[in-house]
Amino acid sequence: MDILSQLGSWLGQLMHYLETHQTDAGTYLLVFFLLAVAAAIILPIPIEIGLIWNPTLFFPAKALVMALGKATGAVAVFVIGEKIEQTVMRFSRWRWFKWLLDKSEAFVRRFGIFALFVLMSVPYMLDTIPLYIFSILNKEGKLISMRNFALVNFLAGINRAFIVFAIFDIMGMRLF
Repeated sequence: MDILSQLGSWLGQLMHYLETHQTDAGTYLLVFFLLAVAAAIILPIPIEIGLIWNPTLFFPAKALVMALGKATGAVAVFVIGEKIEQTVMRFSRWRWFKWLLDKSEAFVRRFGIFALFVLMSVPYMLDTIPLYIFSILNKEGKLISMRNFALVNFLAGINRAFIVFAIFDIMGMRLF
């Protein structure tokens, strides 16, 4: 069994566990937090599903847990990005990759923290790729500090949750 299928199997089991433990608020929020952290670091999943699955839990509590998980995962990605930045830069010897890095770096420099907030606020957006791009092209933490990186991801997580809430509310579906 290859790594991707193992990861998919593990994710399926975790999602099933989350779904079956909806009545236990503590377990649900803990698993939801861990999923939010994992979604930021490695899992290409839209974590907002956890906001919807348990309508009995107070929505702002789920929003807070999701935002804390996203911020925690963002700190891990920030550290990983600093460690692999030099390795990634070695690939710039390829013209197309250097062009991509230059364009991405110009974007990060120009829009910085605001762009990160906007991207991380988009519901159902996969967090992993933008987080790694911002962390790797952060020039050893000089463009955006780790504190600001985590804070922006926390605030964007709250914003994202309430955008999901607004969408469902407009459609006439109550989330709490």
